[in-house]
Amino acid sequence: MEDKQIDEELSQWFSTYGMITAERILGTYQINIPQTELLEAIKNPFSFYHWILKVPLKHVMNGIVLQQANDYHVYVQKLFIDYLLSGETAKGEEAQGALTRESLENERKELVTLGDEFHHKQLAHDSLIASSQSVLRKITKEWSGALETGIKMASNTLTNSNFDVKKSLIRRGVTHALIHCDLMRSDSIDNKYLFIEKTNEIVKAVLTQELREKLLQNLSDLFNSIINVSSAIREFLERVNEISEQARSYRSQFFDTIIRVNELIKLLPEYKIDPVQDMINREPLHFDKTIGEV
Repeated sequence: MEDKQIDEELSQWFSTYGMITAERILGTYQINIPQTELLEAIKNPFSFYHWILKVPLKHVMNGIVLQQANDYHVYVQKLFIDYLLSGETAKGEEAQGALTRESLENERKELVTLGDEFHHKQLAHDSLIASSQSVLRKITKEWSGALETGIKMASNTLTNSNFDVKKSLIRRGVTHALIHCDLMRSDSIDNKYLFIEKTNEIVKAVLTQELREKLLQNLSDLFNSIINVSSAIREFLERVNEISEQARSYRSQFFDTIIRVNELIKLLPEYKIDPVQDMINREPLHFDKTIGEV
């Protein structure tokens, strides 16, 4: 269920921002995919490359939601600054609107606490980006090495079996298999055999059972590296999803605070919000607040 939700979020991202961002992210891991297969590579939920994108794209989406929450936070802070500068809080308890001013002060104190918690979550988000990027760069580099070794060994195996197949064609075949085989969620022997068959859809060699077994052995390090990548991604996804939930929560809490504070200010008999200044303050709030919601 969780994987399905993440896939839906990524589909929303692709439909909104296209493939350019995804291609750039893959480039940071030195992964290049032929343009003819790029769309399928990043949108197919079974694809190895789709999985590689999950954590970085979730970081991007979390960053957007956190920025929206921050914009709400800044706006409600400005409401309070204008209110405090007006001198309204200097009025005595006997002056009309005392209970409203008391409620506003309670809201202000709660906002300070909420803002501190939110700042710590922003730092946690930044820290997770740094740590996940470091780990993903390391394991994708190891995966790339295993990929090159596997392609070289498979080339030798096919050559020794009297097949004249270029390495570039084997590379295309393996890339095709990485797109269409679900090894990230299951490294069963059936999936590994399917990987060989998908590779051969491009290579087009006549494979005996013995040759299939040899090719499986050639790609064993690649299969193991895929398991390592999958394990690391799943671990980071748990932490990224936790931040996703918290980011949405802060966005909602700041938005709800804006509503409450505005309603309280309307109850004050003498203080009114400057509509011109308020329009300026609201400019950063013209965004899609459903981003990150699935």
